[in-house]
Amino acid sequence: MWPRLYKSTDAVSRVLAWISGGLIFLIAFLQLFEILLRNVANISLSFVWEFAAYMHIAAIFLGLSMTLRTGGHIQVTLLATVMPRVFQLMSTLGGLLFSGYLSFALIQLAWNWGATGRTSGTVDDIPLVIPISFVAFGAVMLTVQLCLRLFHILLGTPTEIQWSSGPSAE
Repeated sequence: MWPRLYKSTDAVSRVLAWISGGLIFLIAFLQLFEILLRNVANISLSFVWEFAAYMHIAAIFLGLSMTLRTGGHIQVTLLATVMPRVFQLMSTLGGLLFSGYLSFALIQLAWNWGATGRTSGTVDDIPLVIPISFVAFGAVMLTVQLCLRLFHILLGTPTEIQWSSGPSAE
C-alpha cells in the first residue's frame, strides 16, 4: 500500500511540476504577444497582466511538492550537517504544521470565494475561486509530500528522488 501511495503522490507531483513550468512559459508568451499586439496593431489584451499574476502564484504552489521531493528547497546546511536526522525531523514537522494550516486556510478561502461568487473586480471580473483552487491544491500536495517525507525519515529511507537522469540534471 505505501509504495503505491508514494508512487502515486510522486506522479501527481511530477505532473504538477510540468504544469507549473508550462504556466511560466505561458506567462512569458502571453506578455510578449500582448506587447507585440500593442506595438504593431495598437490592440491591448486587458486580461493578460491579471492572468499572469494568477498563473504565477499557481505555478509557484503547483511546483512546491515536487521541489520538496527532489531536494530543491533552501536548506540550512550548517544545521543539517551538525545533527542531520534531528534537523530533518524538526524541519519536516515544522513545515508540516505550517503547510497543513496553510492548506486548511486556502481551502476555506476557496470555498468561501466559490460560495459567495467573489470576483476580481476588474474589467474582466474573473471568479477568484479558479486561481485560488490551484493554489490550494498545490498547498495540499505539499502537505501530503511532507507527511510522506516524515514517514521516510522515521523509516530511515531516502527522502528525495532524482528529477531526471538526463544531461541537464544537476
